[in-house]
Amino acid sequence: MIHFKLKNHLQGDKQIWWILLLLSLISIVVVYSSVSALAYRKTDGNTEFFLLKHTFFLLIGLSITFIIHKFDFTQYAGLAHVFLWFTPFLILYTLMFGISVGGARRWVSILGFSFQTSDFVRLVLITNLSAMLARRQHIEYKANDLWIMIFWSGLIVGLLSISSFSTSVILGITCFLIMWIGRVPNRFLVRMVIVLVVGLASILTLGLVVKRATGTELGRVQTVIDRTESFINKDLDGDDAVGGEHGSVSEQKNYALIAIARGGIFGIGPGNSSQKNILPDAFSDFIYSILIEEWGLIGGMVVMGLYLWLLYRGVWNIENTKRAFGGLLSVGLTLSIVLQAFAHMFINVGLGPVTGQTLPLISMGGTSALFTSVAIGIVLSVTKNVDKA
Repeated sequence: MIHFKLKNHLQGDKQIWWILLLLSLISIVVVYSSVSALAYRKTDGNTEFFLLKHTFFLLIGLSITFIIHKFDFTQYAGLAHVFLWFTPFLILYTLMFGISVGGARRWVSILGFSFQTSDFVRLVLITNLSAMLARRQHIEYKANDLWIMIFWSGLIVGLLSISSFSTSVILGITCFLIMWIGRVPNRFLVRMVIVLVVGLASILTLGLVVKRATGTELGRVQTVIDRTESFINKDLDGDDAVGGEHGSVSEQKNYALIAIARGGIFGIGPGNSSQKNILPDAFSDFIYSILIEEWGLIGGMVVMGLYLWLLYRGVWNIENTKRAFGGLLSVGLTLSIVLQAFAHMFINVGLGPVTGQTLPLISMGGTSALFTSVAIGIVLSVTKNVDKA
């Protein structure tokens, strides 16, 4: 009876519902295992407090996904178009008056609700870009329309890079892929790449100029430069690399690699990680390392497979949805989630500089998980109108 009721209410792609459920269950287990050090610092070792808090946010996220997927996804286009005009001002407001966390102003509080600006901006830009492209799928693209898309993408990605460079790169790649899938002529794709690269390079250059002229840093730009140099120069030790209250970035990478090496093929078992007490933010920025340490390479491959499965379902909807907007929106949102996931995994295994990217739907987090839930809800709303498979 319960199964019958859920089948009637949970609409859309059932495979995505299963992916969401599996990632949520994995998240509960891994977060509970990885918060011990945080619990001793904050709640005298009460790990159950963080378990309940995280589970509560996951349930709220699932509820949001359920509510969002009930609405017609076409309604979000008009709402996102209105929000698009406010996003540059929201980013600027965050840079000047936002809440500083980890040395960067990425958070803003509106009516008592605090959230990362990048999470909101990503949803708005992807939805608008998908809508703009969808209107031109059956007619010839006009140069003016394409330049408008490039302008908005370059403006928002450039502004976002000041406080969150890695997030802006992921968003820029997502925008490029949406336009490529949307059959934008190659000459405009090349121009978009030039705009994005020049814009991001200009931000980095401006950061260096400001640093040398005034001795101050432009948001996180200098940190990005230092961490990239640390990644390229493997000889940097803890004193030379970018430091912090939890040790240098090179030390953090070493701890993450130690965790992965200890995990081996089958892992050392849930709750048995030793590096979770050493790694900073083991429950968020380095949760994939802890997952491999406890669940082994097999566990890591299973999680990676779930994200690839999610991407496959998002891409599948392009060919099967009845509306171009739905297909582009589905693939755009799933791409943004999966690209962030792979950025996190690559960083954890030493294939990229440490940038603080969390693992979507698994890392412990509040509002970030809620925005991801909104994105999944929109994708499920799209899948209500596709051919069954």
